[in-house]
Amino acid sequence: MRTPLLRLLAVTTATVPAAVVLACGGKSPTDATPTANTVMFGNATATVAIASTKAAREHGLMNVTQLAADSGMLFVFGYMSNGRAFWMKNTPIPLAIAFLDSTKKVVYLAEMAANDTIARYGGFNAPRMQYALEMNKGWFTAHGVTIGSVAAFTLPSGLVIETDP
Repeated sequence: MRTPLLRLLAVTTATVPAAVVLACGGKSPTDATPTANTVMFGNATATVAIASTKAAREHGLMNVTQLAADSGMLFVFGYMSNGRAFWMKNTPIPLAIAFLDSTKKVVYLAEMAANDTIARYGGFNAPRMQYALEMNKGWFTAHGVTIGSVAAFTLPSGLVIETDP
């Protein structure tokens, strides 16, 4: 039986770079404690791959052609900043993104068009953030996640987090 994270990886057309840290954890349906590979907003749970190195964050979900319904990627940065921007180069599926501050509170939400190399989501006009969560387009709306919602997650022990230059 495949775990949700393995299903996420099985539907990609390109291999995920080795720099993407994939933390697999076992969680019973009644356990409300987030595991190292989940992000929770109330009763909504997302299974995520974690991008915490410069290379993994730059590659992100490029070339992924399909995500499982509740799967995505959590981008982890070493410190708060307001100068980070995301785009959709070589990303053939529409996504939604949430920026979270150091307290894991949602400070920015956007829907992103597939393969859009013009738009920059976030950037200097966005609030300061330390994490970004990319999910399928519409996921945040469908799960009632809004600005001010607070996520629950625990980063894997020993996770290497490279800072921005």
